[in-house]
Amino acid sequence: MPHVVICILLLSVLQLFAADVGMGFSPPVSNRSNISLNPAYADQQVDSNYVLGPGDFLDLVLENNYVTVQVYPDGSIAVEECGAVNVGGKTFAEAKRLILDLVSVRYKREYCFVQLAALKKFRVSAMGAVTLVGQHLVEPQTRLSFFIRQIGGLLLNSNSEDVQVIRGVDTLHIDYNAMAAKGEFSSDVILQQGDKIYVPFLPVEDNVVLIFPDSRASIAYRLDRTLQDYYDFADGGRMNNRGYKSVCVREPGKPIRWINPSEMKQIKVAPNTEVEFTIQELLVYVGGAVNFIGKYPYNPSWHAIDYIAAAGINIMTGSWGQVKVWRGSNPDAISVKVAEDEILPGDLIEIPRSRYETFKDFTLFLASLLTVISSALIIYTTTR
Repeated sequence: MPHVVICILLLSVLQLFAADVGMGFSPPVSNRSNISLNPAYADQQVDSNYVLGPGDFLDLVLENNYVTVQVYPDGSIAVEECGAVNVGGKTFAEAKRLILDLVSVRYKREYCFVQLAALKKFRVSAMGAVTLVGQHLVEPQTRLSFFIRQIGGLLLNSNSEDVQVIRGVDTLHIDYNAMAAKGEFSSDVILQQGDKIYVPFLPVEDNVVLIFPDSRASIAYRLDRTLQDYYDFADGGRMNNRGYKSVCVREPGKPIRWINPSEMKQIKVAPNTEVEFTIQELLVYVGGAVNFIGKYPYNPSWHAIDYIAAAGINIMTGSWGQVKVWRGSNPDAISVKVAEDEILPGDLIEIPRSRYETFKDFTLFLASLLTVISSALIIYTTTR
């Protein structure tokens, strides 16, 4: 009987000792966060040069255990029973070595692994000619173009050719127009924690103003730019394109001119020019001694002779030398050279009858009048 009691006591002591030294048969504990189990998305592969910071999550495989740790605001992470290490500002490759050194005091290094579970969100400040000024929360791997759209885009008077990304002591100067209009994606940088975005305003002078049916855009003047360049910089092809039929160009000190949209690639303008786009079809009216009286589409390269030819002048009845143009809201007749002078939208071209035809009509009228008078006299004399 004493031997049985001694055996029971020995077994109890051994069980307590085994529990204290961790030799029990309980399954390994998993401390894996739900964040690490959610799908992770990135614009491109996140390599070992990725810089860790507050808000990043790491998955640690420690032999048979799975642990998710977060980088705290001070840049440190803590691993239970191993301690803490500072990984803030370190590349992923550097942080991985530090973490493996830390956990190797308890776990076998060859059975440990470190990977990124979720990338940090951060705030970026946007100032200047942007729709929404202030700090904005940014998802990881966000590119500059997407961020600008997120904050409502740029103002119409912004200098979108010099969007500035202030990164530490460096400033990146990015031509957002070239990115948006010409597809130069190499300058579409991925934003980083601590970035600040500044978009300058255009100066008041030396601009080219584009007037659309429901908006205006002011683009900085440059000597080498064509009207098509200004139109592209104003994002006219995507935001304002309504199938424009004509373009009115008002340059300082020059007569107003109308052009076809297809000509914009060849035309350069002076500073402070206004360019107005219209969706209404521009017409020129032709009347008088022509075969087809009516309205004709305006063509900036045409002169009066072209419209008259399109209307079908009859050289037996029409007169080239007396062509007149009626112009303006209170029109006055203007004598024009049919092959040289400019015709504007809304003009009425009048082709008078030739003198011969006028004289012939007058003689016919007199003959008819005399016939009527003679018939009346005959009737009068025979009835008496």
